[in-house]
Amino acid sequence: MAQQTLRPALLERLPSRVVGLLREIGALGDERGCHVYVVGGVVRDLLLGHVTLDLDLAVEGDGIAFARAVADRYRTGLAVFERFATARLVFPDGLKMDIATTRREFYAEPALLPTVQPAAIEEDLYRRDFTINAIAMQLNPGQFGRLLDVYGGQRDLRARRICVLHAGSFQDDPTRIFRAIRFEQRFKFRLEPGTLRLLTQAASTNLIQQLSGPRLQNEILVLFAERDPARAIARLAKLKLLRFLHGRLRYTMDVKRVVLAVPKAFAWWGSRSPDAVIDRPLVYLMALLSESSPAVIAAISKRLACSREQATKLSAGGKRLDRILKKLTAKGTLRPSQVYRLLVDLPDEALVLLVATQVSCQQAAQLSQLKRYLMAYEKNRAIATVLKGRDLQAMGLKPGPQYGAILGKLLDARIDGAVASEAEERAFVQKRIGALGDC
Repeated sequence: MAQQTLRPALLERLPSRVVGLLREIGALGDERGCHVYVVGGVVRDLLLGHVTLDLDLAVEGDGIAFARAVADRYRTGLAVFERFATARLVFPDGLKMDIATTRREFYAEPALLPTVQPAAIEEDLYRRDFTINAIAMQLNPGQFGRLLDVYGGQRDLRARRICVLHAGSFQDDPTRIFRAIRFEQRFKFRLEPGTLRLLTQAASTNLIQQLSGPRLQNEILVLFAERDPARAIARLAKLKLLRFLHGRLRYTMDVKRVVLAVPKAFAWWGSRSPDAVIDRPLVYLMALLSESSPAVIAAISKRLACSREQATKLSAGGKRLDRILKKLTAKGTLRPSQVYRLLVDLPDEALVLLVATQVSCQQAAQLSQLKRYLMAYEKNRAIATVLKGRDLQAMGLKPGPQYGAILGKLLDARIDGAVASEAEERAFVQKRIGALGDC
């Protein structure tokens, strides 16, 4: 039995500008003779006492035509996805909103994207992943705030449990396995016993292997973008889901310690470089791969259809960092230029991982030394030489590979403080040109 209660005060928890916009969109629904609902995450979160602006609207009628009407009225950006009867709007103030036709879905084969057909709101809610995400609130005037809970989502929210809507849910869409883990860990809910049984059965098959690389990557990185990804990673390991990244990937105690150390590494890095842009989910993936070989990391990059930038960052991690870390934490002191050469080719994500790896070892003296080197490197990587290749040519050096060698040594001298002016750079270079002439 559907629960239908009028709770406009629930939507009033949203920012006033958003509430006003939703009321106006509801009125536009009346003008166009269609029922308009806000559905999914925003309703769930409001019922949990949280405010999010994950605005998904469902329209009983032509959702794309309605989205175009909204876009015209508010002069928004508009992207239309005809196959899924969905449109995405971006308002001038940056607010994003998805508007879709209420629909039913058919899966020709497991793990493939569905075929959709228009349907009533009740069927639209039934196609969703979990009962807690299958709650709608109507926006039309006179019905503004009417809560439509057909499948017991409020009951499951109160019971703090994750429950699928039907037995074939995970077979239809294996990405729901990752979403179940995400919501379980985010809200500290539990998987309802029947849902856990269905998830475990689906996880024991190769359904996830049938997912495309981009879809699998999206679910993994969204999961790792949660506030506490370590809990989710442990859950993936317990359910034996890491094998879908690579058959040789293991969640050992050492890897676990690195993953658990990532928040401290982020905190330290943020205190030193508050404006730095770090791909946080990718750092957690790199931490998970911290004991993996280059071959395994390359295979995982390929499986996830990583971009060139993502693949480059991932390849900087794993066992390749061991050699660098050993040199940075060994007894004795490295020159600033030696530290620079060790780190210059590493992305910032790998530098954060270096800190996490050392934090996990709980060696205070070595961690302190690593941090000193990293702080010095941050300062020194902005240093540049005054002289360039054209200057070397003007000084009589013929073009060739020696340009790079001399300029590299000159930069090292700058970083180490051996030269401090253009005149000193010229003397440094002239001496090396002379040495070449003597050869």
